[in-house]
Amino acid sequence: MKTFFRLLSYSFRYKTRFTIGVVFALFTALLNAASLTALIPLFDSLGAEKKTRLKLELTLPEKNILLKERIFGSDSLDGLERSKKIIIIAKEWVNEKAKDMEPREVVWAVCKAIVPLYFLKLITFLLSVYCIATTGYKAVRDIRQELFEKTQLLPLTYFYREKTGLLMSRIVNDVEVVAAVISSNLRDAIINFFYVVTHLIILLYLNTELLITASLTVPIVIFPVTLFTRKITKSTTKSQERIADLNAHIQEIISGVKVIKTFSMEKLETEKFSDINNKVYRRNFKGQFYVQIAPSLVELSSSMVVMGFFAIGAKLIYSGRFTQGEFMAFLLTLLFLLRPLTQLSQMVGKITQAIVSGNRIFELMDLRGERHEVGSVQVLEKLQDSIEFNNLRFSYHGNSQEVIKGIDLKVKVGETVALVGTSGSGKSSLMDLIPRFFDPTQGSILFDGIDIRNLSLIELRKKIGIVTQDIFLFHGSVADNIACGRPESTRKEIIRAARLAHAHDFILEMENGYDSVLGIRGLNLSGGQRQRLVIARALLRNPEIMILDEATSALDVESEKLVNKALERLFKNRTTFVIAHRLSTIRRIPTILVMENGKIVEKGNHDSLLEQNGVYKKLYDNQFAGTEIV
Repeated sequence: MKTFFRLLSYSFRYKTRFTIGVVFALFTALLNAASLTALIPLFDSLGAEKKTRLKLELTLPEKNILLKERIFGSDSLDGLERSKKIIIIAKEWVNEKAKDMEPREVVWAVCKAIVPLYFLKLITFLLSVYCIATTGYKAVRDIRQELFEKTQLLPLTYFYREKTGLLMSRIVNDVEVVAAVISSNLRDAIINFFYVVTHLIILLYLNTELLITASLTVPIVIFPVTLFTRKITKSTTKSQERIADLNAHIQEIISGVKVIKTFSMEKLETEKFSDINNKVYRRNFKGQFYVQIAPSLVELSSSMVVMGFFAIGAKLIYSGRFTQGEFMAFLLTLLFLLRPLTQLSQMVGKITQAIVSGNRIFELMDLRGERHEVGSVQVLEKLQDSIEFNNLRFSYHGNSQEVIKGIDLKVKVGETVALVGTSGSGKSSLMDLIPRFFDPTQGSILFDGIDIRNLSLIELRKKIGIVTQDIFLFHGSVADNIACGRPESTRKEIIRAARLAHAHDFILEMENGYDSVLGIRGLNLSGGQRQRLVIARALLRNPEIMILDEATSALDVESEKLVNKALERLFKNRTTFVIAHRLSTIRRIPTILVMENGKIVEKGNHDSLLEQNGVYKKLYDNQFAGTEIV
């Protein structure tokens, strides 16, 4: 239940509204109880002869209370007897008012009294629904918001390990399960709880002995709930896992639809989906079956108990311990309690489902996010001197093998450095350490002598721009995509950045120019056009450090020329790191670093590296001999 109370804590943030809703729920239950007890004179009058006058008979316990009071005084009455004395006074008042009324007039008087009660009950019910339900949905909004914010803080290693669909399932499906329970279901549970409490008090007054008998049947009534709770927990857990698998599979299929069509894998993927879909169907059916069967058994056992009360009630009426109206009020109240008791029993299963989903939600929320600063935060307004890599070592989480092995390097501000090497040599991993996508396992990176771990992570990343081969454009306008990371930019600044990136002309050719909406990932543009938009985005941000990770490797010759012109402008007045496997694109860069097995094995310009006749020379010969570099 710890998880459930943690979920409820989000509702308690709006305690004023929640408390008001609870108060209105209590009034709803009290008004309903009043409307049921008001039926006593109605039933006593129905079927009576015209000359018969209504008289609310005192039950034997009530007569005993009056006798006790006359003999020993009012101080001898205990708390329960004093409350019953109030009812006795009310009965005597009704008898006085109705002594001259015919049975028909009594029936009409009771109906006129009950109708306003029902209208008032409706108002209080709607107000309780509004207050409690809106509190629940506000809580759900906060949970989903916190989940999303948490995903923004998680390290990249988490996204490398987890499928996107599994993450989406927690934010969407698990939160929806919780939403139903802490909003509408919680509202019903609170109202039903007050129904049960207030109506049990009525039953307690009407006949304590009969209520005790009814209470003894409670274990029989609730046994089905306890029987199926464990099954519901197990089934819900597996159901949420199956739905997460389904979401992950759908997301993967949509992302890889081009590959599927290329290799004619439609039939195979359809069979895979059908298998997962059937597992979801079977698990959902089992879960819902267990959730529904327990309340149905509760209703069955409750109905059997009520039938027994008919026989007991008849005996009490004949013995004079019950009037006809009181017995009917007792029976109606007992019958009324079946619904809230059934719904409360269903709530047990729903809370179980919410706990399962809540555990999945909090498992994500409680993950450790990116380490922002280590030690005191230092301020670096602008890079003035250099970027240093000191004895840098790095291995990915869960893998003891080092991908960066003791790199020492100093790059002056404004310098352009190229990194080359075979796949897996550590080029991209080294660059990922600069914006702190990962932290080194040993060593440090210094900006003007300051460890970047002591800088604000947000301020650090504002200094860095990255253009990669893997282009990502958001679903939105061209202008919005260029302004990504700097949303306050003016249209004039956006157009200037597009011109510098050689993107302005093709943007104007689009139907709505800068307001044209790009599809998902910008797939309605060519590779060169997408790349130039990303470069425009980087130019608009105007970072001090630029990282280009094989930014032109997937382009045709014509597109590469345009992109290279844009990149030349990007290099000016900033420190730039260029990762490339097309050696022709870095021939003019004065400093080229050759990496192999996580180490820098060669350093120099293009000509000097060829003269060394080492790794760079092999890469060069392989490339221009027509062999593709991996």
